[in-house]
Amino acid sequence: GAPPPAPPPTQVTTAVPLQRNIVDWDEYIGRFEAIQDVEIRPRVSGAIDRVLFADGQYVGKGQALFTIDPRPYRATLAQAQAQLAKAQASRANADTELARAKKLLESQAISKEEYETKLAASRTAGADIEAARASVNMAALNLGFTTVRSPIAGRISDRRVSRGNLVSEGTTVLTRIVSTDPIWFSFDGAESFYLKYLRQDKAGTRGSSRNTPNPVEIQLADESGYRWHGRMEFVDNA
Repeated sequence: GAPPPAPPPTQVTTAVPLQRNIVDWDEYIGRFEAIQDVEIRPRVSGAIDRVLFADGQYVGKGQALFTIDPRPYRATLAQAQAQLAKAQASRANADTELARAKKLLESQAISKEEYETKLAASRTAGADIEAARASVNMAALNLGFTTVRSPIAGRISDRRVSRGNLVSEGTTVLTRIVSTDPIWFSFDGAESFYLKYLRQDKAGTRGSSRNTPNPVEIQLADESGYRWHGRMEFVDNA
């Protein structure tokens, strides 16, 4: 009989190999945190005289926030300035006495002991001036502290005290301020990811985020894409 027909040729599908770089991303859930978070406390005690901000507003660095009744501190400064003037007058008188004693000593009209007494009085008067000047500086510093200013720029919270409230130096919390730009995004990573990063760092394929600004892409809860871009800034020791 006739030989069987040859089988039809086998269909083969070919494709060009696809070659591209793949970026491996790991996902975390985190939270935004202010880089600077400051509780405002007074540096002198007294009664709140004025509140100079609206709750929740943005404040600039150095902006006045509260004033504490400055009258007692003005009085203390005036008293210190008077003591300084008195010390300066005493020094001038002591120097005059010392100059007179020096001439008398040269003519042997007084003893060396009397001259040394005048010299000691002049030196004591000079020390009194330095002490009085330090008191003036401290009093002026405390008077300046009666205006409470913001140490940073940022969003302020509500006032925790009102006009007339007595506040204590370094104790009473007046309000709180947080910085808003730039801002941290903080997250915790799994141990398996941490080990992977260690291996990659040792292999030289990805630098450790402790000293490499590896990129971070952030998606907010109501967004569909990663439109916020940042970089690793800090890895905790724990």
